[in-house]
Amino acid sequence: MNIRTWLGSLILSADTPANLNSPAALEALPAHAQIAARAAFEAGLAAYSAGEFATAAACFNRALHYRHDDADAHNNVGLSYFGDGCLDDAADAFLLAIHFRPHFPQAFYNMALTALQRGDCDDAIKSLERALELSPAYVAAHNTLGYVLTHLTGDFERGAAHIRTALELSPAEPDVLCNYSAVLTQEGNTRQALQVCERLLAGHPDMHEARLNRALARLKLGHYAEAWPDYEARKLARGNYARRNLPFTEWQGEQLQGGKLLLYAEQGLGDQIMFASCVPDTMQRGGICLIECAPALVPLFSRSFPSASVLAQSGNEENVASLAHAAGVDHQIAMGSLPAHFRKRLDDFPRVTGYLRADPARREYWKHRLRNLGPGLKVGISWSGGTRSTQGASRSTQLAQWLPILQTRRCHFVSLQYGNAATDLAAMLQAQPLPVHDWREANETFDETAALVAELDLVISVQTALVHLAGSLGKSTWVLLQANCEWRYGEDGETMPWYPTIRLLRQSRRGKWQPVFERIARDLAALASH
Repeated sequence: MNIRTWLGSLILSADTPANLNSPAALEALPAHAQIAARAAFEAGLAAYSAGEFATAAACFNRALHYRHDDADAHNNVGLSYFGDGCLDDAADAFLLAIHFRPHFPQAFYNMALTALQRGDCDDAIKSLERALELSPAYVAAHNTLGYVLTHLTGDFERGAAHIRTALELSPAEPDVLCNYSAVLTQEGNTRQALQVCERLLAGHPDMHEARLNRALARLKLGHYAEAWPDYEARKLARGNYARRNLPFTEWQGEQLQGGKLLLYAEQGLGDQIMFASCVPDTMQRGGICLIECAPALVPLFSRSFPSASVLAQSGNEENVASLAHAAGVDHQIAMGSLPAHFRKRLDDFPRVTGYLRADPARREYWKHRLRNLGPGLKVGISWSGGTRSTQGASRSTQLAQWLPILQTRRCHFVSLQYGNAATDLAAMLQAQPLPVHDWREANETFDETAALVAELDLVISVQTALVHLAGSLGKSTWVLLQANCEWRYGEDGETMPWYPTIRLLRQSRRGKWQPVFERIARDLAALASH
């Protein structure tokens, strides 16, 4: 299930309506009203249990006709609206519940889940914090707040503390143990995380989130054959996988014998580039491929896989299905599922020096422009990456921290930074007049960036999609990694099996970048002096 479905399961399991209609409140009503209110309330409970949320909302609203200030009834109305996908109405109902009972932690919790469903993390955090003020031992609130902070806003330390509190309060709660396993992985305690997942799945074998966490732990440890079957759980767990309903049979890795296979996009640009390393293996199975990818990657993929047809990803699934039908597609597979067929052992990763091809004409343009800078190494740099939900703060650096590198003699530096690069460069130049070339047109499209990268001598970057682009082009690349990075970079070491030309330089402690910069500066000076 995706994150929206997961939120729905949380709200339905944590606060399923109960018959909370106060006997004292009912006794204050006339006898006929007591009977009618109780009947309406019980009908609401029955409808809600049956998944008939619109009917349940109508019943609970009918009960409110007899007592408009019943906070429990308003909360149940909100739960019913939430179940029916009417988020605005749900939020209004929870607000009314809080209005009539200001100290109502469950209503604040439900408000938080509604805010998350609407994509408003800040409001969700405020509501969860209020729920915990009112009920400090509220396990679900600690656990959900921990998840939001660690996964959606990048505030890992604070989020991990809430998950640990939930674990202390309820050591056997499966959802808490699941989140705890993710915390352990992010802290670098990967083997311990794996043990937690194993114990959890022994009792809850269908817990998709735990299966995915086990997959990520195994992948980080390089246990590929065991990991890939569990990695399929990403299609059912909360996360950024967009579930597809395309009408083609799932490819199981068999010989295609001339059949047509749709490889459909999932996750971000970097993931699509990385998993595309399996496209040549797929084509060797004798089929014809239709590759769906992000629009930014269409030129690169079309040039690099000329025997395939490349389709730009869109939000219109019917359009994709129609085009696939017109192309005579027989089978489908998510790009992230390809490694299960081709990357089961470390030895299965080909030692190729690049599988994507930049535009030859644009390469020639950038080759000439770089040559005009004069003798010395031509080095591309990117100092910031990620978003709030992908822990961009811990992955990113400040340009001022790069001064030991930028002062290296016999090097010319070129910005490969997207976003507010000009602002960062202007601020640095005021303090240190070190030239970093910022050629805006190079970062306008991914294809143009690829052409420039292909002509550089070296790329130095934090963890961004640029790393995948440079690695897929076979470019020598040094990557600055935070202490506890994503699974694809492995548990330790300087090499990355997906890209033989990449060198990994890791923090030894969370947040400590200075030793990494000092090492890069020394190594770059040595390289430039040759």
